[in-house]
Amino acid sequence: MLRSAMLTFRMHRFEVLITSALVALTAISALVAYTHVTATNPPDECWMQNWDFEGSLTRTRGCDALVASFWPVAGEAGFVASPIGVLLPFVVGLLLGVPIVGREIEMRTAALAWSLSGDRRRWLLARLLPMLALALIGLVVAATLIAEMARAAHPWNYQGPGRIPSLTELGSEGMTLVGRGVMALGIAVLAGAFIGRTLPAFAISAVLAFAFLFVGAPGLQRVIGSQLAFWIEASSLGDEGPSLDVYRNEFRHRDGRVFQPQEFFESGEQLCGCTGHDFEYWMEENITRVTLAVPIEAYATFEVAETVVTSGIGTALLLLTFPVVSRRRPD
Repeated sequence: MLRSAMLTFRMHRFEVLITSALVALTAISALVAYTHVTATNPPDECWMQNWDFEGSLTRTRGCDALVASFWPVAGEAGFVASPIGVLLPFVVGLLLGVPIVGREIEMRTAALAWSLSGDRRRWLLARLLPMLALALIGLVVAATLIAEMARAAHPWNYQGPGRIPSLTELGSEGMTLVGRGVMALGIAVLAGAFIGRTLPAFAISAVLAFAFLFVGAPGLQRVIGSQLAFWIEASSLGDEGPSLDVYRNEFRHRDGRVFQPQEFFESGEQLCGCTGHDFEYWMEENITRVTLAVPIEAYATFEVAETVVTSGIGTALLLLTFPVVSRRRPD
């Protein structure tokens, strides 16, 4: 098996070297950014002053300067996580995946290799596993370092220590980054086997991968969020903390009637039969503002759900490559 892996790496050494260099540069960038943000992170007392909107704490000029100097350094982490962290799994998957089968068909060496091996599935497995292992190891290392860097770059928020995750960060770090890499690899391997030409397969794989990034991923997040969202009274939003996503707002009368915001603002005074302060008093007694939102605690569920979907798609595409290779006629 080791001999087969070394042969595979030798055959695709250009892609292996480029991929390894990209992962190494990303990891080094994450480490450098992590070192910088931890070195310039102000003391907790300064963060407490920074987020003291009520003015209950005495602000010091030294703390203001430390916090102000921290933000540009934290921007380094934002650049590493996005766009580098977002693009890395797709670039790694496409670079490693397309040539596994596509190049041998294009160079007309597949027929000889298939005749010598006697078993096309074993031939494909011997070439696929080393590249899959390389992609997984590289992406896991990069994803872990980017996640640690991102946490270090958000030491405090207005609620206290730590960062508030956002769905815009999903896929740029952690397990979702690895899942997207597996999906991109599956797309690329299948495209190479089906098309049999490296450049067209790479182009089609890139289109499909980035279609997921800009269309599929937001759609998947909306589907996941629709299962996790619940109604929260607007008056308690501050107590509940920030939300990952907000779907819609409603005004509910105590008699059970529901009004959309625009509808209510257009006809609210007519419902009340009053204006000014009387309308405000009437709203406090009769109207409840509610928001259909996804709680911030659901971020971990989003991570797991997207990773399962993307890695599942990638695995299914990799398995589908085996019958494609078995039935394909060499050009």
